[in-house]
Amino acid sequence: MRKDEVLDLRRSKLDMKAGCIRLKAEDTKTDEPRTVYLTQRTLAALRGLPTHLETDFVFVNPETKRRWVDIRSMWERACKRAGIEGLWIHDLRRSFVSNATSRGVPAKVVMRMSGHTTEAVFRRYNIATDEDMKAAIGRIEQGAERELGQKTTEEGKVDVKEARAQLGQDLDTLYSESVRKKKGLTGKSP
Repeated sequence: MRKDEVLDLRRSKLDMKAGCIRLKAEDTKTDEPRTVYLTQRTLAALRGLPTHLETDFVFVNPETKRRWVDIRSMWERACKRAGIEGLWIHDLRRSFVSNATSRGVPAKVVMRMSGHTTEAVFRRYNIATDEDMKAAIGRIEQGAERELGQKTTEEGKVDVKEARAQLGQDLDTLYSESVRKKKGLTGKSP
Protein backbone atom coordinates (compact mmCIF):
# COMPACT_ATOMS: atom_id res chain seq x y z
CA MET A 1 0.00 0.00 0.00
CA ARG A 2 1.05 3.57 -0.52
CA LYS A 3 1.87 5.72 2.54
CA ASP A 4 -1.25 7.87 2.13
CA GLU A 5 -3.43 4.77 1.72
CA VAL A 6 -2.08 3.51 5.05
CA LEU A 7 -2.45 6.85 6.86
CA ASP A 8 -6.02 7.26 5.51
CA LEU A 9 -6.99 3.72 6.50
CA ARG A 10 -10.31 3.50 8.33
CA ARG A 11 -11.60 0.64 10.43
CA SER A 12 -14.65 0.46 8.16
CA LYS A 13 -12.29 -0.59 5.33
CA LEU A 14 -10.85 -3.49 7.38
CA ASP A 15 -12.36 -6.92 6.95
CA MET A 16 -10.59 -8.84 9.70
CA LYS A 17 -12.54 -12.06 9.06
CA ALA A 18 -11.51 -12.15 5.40
CA GLY A 19 -8.05 -10.83 6.31
CA CYS A 20 -8.10 -7.87 3.95
CA ILE A 21 -8.55 -4.17 3.41
CA ARG A 22 -11.18 -3.13 0.88
CA LEU A 23 -10.25 0.16 -0.71
CA LYS A 24 -12.80 2.05 -2.78
CA ALA A 25 -11.79 3.98 -5.91
CA GLU A 26 -11.67 7.26 -3.98
CA ASP A 27 -9.23 5.68 -1.47
CA THR A 28 -6.53 4.94 -4.07
CA LYS A 29 -4.10 7.01 -6.11
CA THR A 30 -5.21 5.26 -9.31
CA ASP A 31 -8.94 5.84 -8.62
CA GLU A 32 -9.52 2.11 -8.93
CA PRO A 33 -10.91 -0.04 -6.11
CA ARG A 34 -8.51 -2.61 -4.69
CA THR A 35 -8.58 -5.40 -2.15
CA VAL A 36 -5.36 -5.78 -0.17
CA TYR A 37 -4.93 -9.15 1.56
CA LEU A 38 -2.90 -9.10 4.75
CA THR A 39 -0.41 -11.48 6.33
CA GLN A 40 -1.21 -13.08 9.68
CA ARG A 41 1.51 -10.94 11.27
CA THR A 42 -0.11 -7.75 9.95
CA LEU A 43 -3.55 -8.84 11.13
CA ALA A 44 -2.15 -9.53 14.62
CA ALA A 45 -0.52 -6.06 14.70
CA LEU A 46 -3.79 -4.41 13.65
CA ARG A 47 -5.70 -6.30 16.35
CA GLY A 48 -3.21 -4.97 18.90
CA LEU A 49 -3.84 -1.32 18.03
CA PRO A 50 -6.05 0.74 20.34
CA THR A 51 -9.51 1.66 19.02
CA HIS A 52 -10.38 5.34 19.24
CA LEU A 53 -14.10 5.96 19.59
CA GLU A 54 -13.71 9.55 18.34
CA THR A 55 -12.64 8.48 14.84
CA ASP A 56 -12.78 5.66 12.29
CA PHE A 57 -9.10 6.09 11.38
CA VAL A 58 -6.81 3.20 12.27
CA PHE A 59 -3.61 5.18 12.85
CA VAL A 60 -4.42 8.02 15.25
CA ASN A 61 -2.23 10.53 17.04
CA PRO A 62 -3.08 9.90 20.73
CA GLU A 63 -2.60 13.58 21.58
CA THR A 64 -4.83 15.10 18.89
CA LYS A 65 -7.18 12.12 18.38
CA ARG A 66 -6.81 12.75 14.63
CA ARG A 67 -5.16 10.63 11.97
CA TRP A 68 -1.44 10.96 11.55
CA VAL A 69 -0.46 13.33 8.74
CA ASP A 70 3.31 13.68 8.91
CA ILE A 71 5.21 10.68 10.21
CA ARG A 72 8.70 11.63 9.04
CA SER A 73 10.07 12.36 12.52
CA MET A 74 8.65 9.08 13.91
CA TRP A 75 10.12 7.20 10.92
CA GLU A 76 13.53 8.81 11.42
CA ARG A 77 13.53 7.96 15.15
CA ALA A 78 12.54 4.36 14.44
CA CYS A 79 15.30 4.01 11.83
CA LYS A 80 17.86 5.56 14.18
CA ARG A 81 16.90 3.15 16.99
CA ALA A 82 17.19 0.24 14.57
CA GLY A 83 20.59 1.46 13.35
CA ILE A 84 19.35 1.97 9.78
CA GLU A 85 20.49 4.93 7.71
CA GLY A 86 19.10 6.22 4.43
CA LEU A 87 15.86 4.22 4.45
CA TRP A 88 12.76 5.96 3.17
CA ILE A 89 9.28 4.76 4.01
CA HIS A 90 8.67 4.33 0.27
CA ASP A 91 11.53 1.81 0.19
CA LEU A 92 9.20 -0.62 1.98
CA ARG A 93 6.92 -0.58 -1.06
CA ARG A 94 9.85 -1.39 -3.36
CA SER A 95 10.97 -4.15 -0.99
CA PHE A 96 7.51 -5.69 -1.02
CA VAL A 97 7.44 -5.81 -4.83
CA SER A 98 10.97 -7.24 -5.09
CA ASN A 99 10.44 -9.80 -2.32
CA ALA A 100 7.10 -10.99 -3.68
CA THR A 101 8.42 -11.52 -7.21
CA SER A 102 11.63 -13.17 -6.00
CA ARG A 103 9.49 -15.59 -3.97
CA GLY A 104 7.67 -16.64 -7.11
CA VAL A 105 4.50 -14.54 -6.96
CA PRO A 106 3.53 -13.78 -10.59
CA ALA A 107 4.16 -10.16 -11.64
CA LYS A 108 0.49 -9.59 -12.55
CA VAL A 109 -0.56 -10.62 -9.02
CA VAL A 110 2.08 -8.39 -7.40
CA MET A 111 0.92 -5.50 -9.59
CA ARG A 112 -2.64 -5.92 -8.35
CA MET A 113 -1.49 -6.23 -4.75
CA SER A 114 0.67 -3.10 -4.93
CA GLY A 115 -1.78 -1.06 -7.00
CA HIS A 116 0.50 -0.63 -10.02
CA THR A 117 -1.50 -0.21 -13.20
CA THR A 118 1.36 -0.07 -15.71
CA GLU A 119 4.21 -2.51 -16.21
CA ALA A 120 6.66 0.35 -16.82
CA VAL A 121 6.22 1.72 -13.29
CA PHE A 122 6.10 -1.79 -11.82
CA ARG A 123 9.49 -2.62 -13.39
CA ARG A 124 11.05 0.37 -11.59
CA TYR A 125 9.91 -1.17 -8.29
CA ASN A 126 10.86 -4.75 -9.13
CA ILE A 127 14.59 -4.62 -8.52
CA ALA A 128 16.63 -7.74 -9.22
CA THR A 129 19.53 -8.16 -6.79
CA ASP A 130 22.67 -10.29 -7.13
CA GLU A 131 21.04 -12.77 -4.74
CA ASP A 132 18.01 -12.99 -7.08
CA MET A 133 20.30 -13.74 -10.02
CA LYS A 134 22.22 -16.39 -8.05
CA ALA A 135 18.94 -18.01 -7.01
CA ALA A 136 17.78 -17.95 -10.64
CA ILE A 137 20.93 -19.78 -11.73
CA GLY A 138 20.26 -22.37 -9.05
CA ARG A 139 16.71 -22.90 -10.36
CA ILE A 140 18.03 -23.14 -13.94
CA GLU A 141 20.60 -25.76 -12.88
CA GLN A 142 17.97 -27.76 -11.00
CA GLY A 143 15.68 -27.69 -14.04
CA ALA A 144 18.51 -28.76 -16.34
CA GLU A 145 19.47 -31.62 -14.03
CA ARG A 146 15.86 -32.81 -13.92
CA GLU A 147 15.66 -32.66 -17.72
CA LEU A 148 18.98 -34.43 -18.21
CA GLY A 149 18.04 -37.04 -15.63
CA GLN A 150 14.75 -37.69 -17.39
CA LYS A 151 16.17 -37.77 -20.91
CA THR A 152 15.36 -41.22 -22.29
CA THR A 153 16.77 -43.43 -24.99
CA GLU A 154 15.59 -46.75 -26.37
CA GLU A 155 17.38 -48.47 -23.49
CA GLY A 156 15.74 -46.31 -20.79
CA LYS A 157 16.79 -43.33 -18.71
CA VAL A 158 20.15 -41.66 -19.18
CA ASP A 159 22.38 -41.33 -16.13
CA VAL A 160 22.87 -37.66 -15.13
CA LYS A 161 26.68 -38.09 -14.89
CA GLU A 162 26.72 -39.69 -18.33
CA ALA A 163 24.58 -36.89 -19.75
CA ARG A 164 26.91 -34.25 -18.29
CA ALA A 165 29.95 -36.07 -19.70
CA GLN A 166 28.28 -36.26 -23.12
CA LEU A 167 27.43 -32.57 -22.99
CA GLY A 168 31.07 -31.79 -22.16
CA GLN A 169 32.29 -33.94 -25.06
CA ASP A 170 29.82 -32.24 -27.41
CA LEU A 171 31.05 -28.79 -26.34
CA ASP A 172 34.69 -29.88 -26.76
CA THR A 173 33.90 -31.16 -30.27
CA LEU A 174 32.14 -27.91 -31.21
CA TYR A 175 35.07 -25.88 -29.91
CA SER A 176 37.63 -28.00 -31.77
CA GLU A 177 35.65 -27.73 -35.00
CA SER A 178 35.36 -23.95 -34.70
CA VAL A 179 39.13 -23.63 -34.06
CA ARG A 180 39.89 -25.85 -37.09
CA LYS A 181 37.52 -23.77 -39.22
CA LYS A 182 39.20 -20.53 -38.19
CA LYS A 183 42.61 -22.02 -39.10
CA GLY A 184 41.25 -23.03 -42.49
CA LEU A 185 41.46 -26.76 -41.82
CA THR A 186 38.73 -28.93 -43.29
CA GLY A 187 37.11 -32.07 -42.03
CA LYS A 188 36.24 -33.17 -38.55
CA SER A 189 38.78 -33.32 -35.79
CA PRO A 190 40.08 -36.77 -34.91
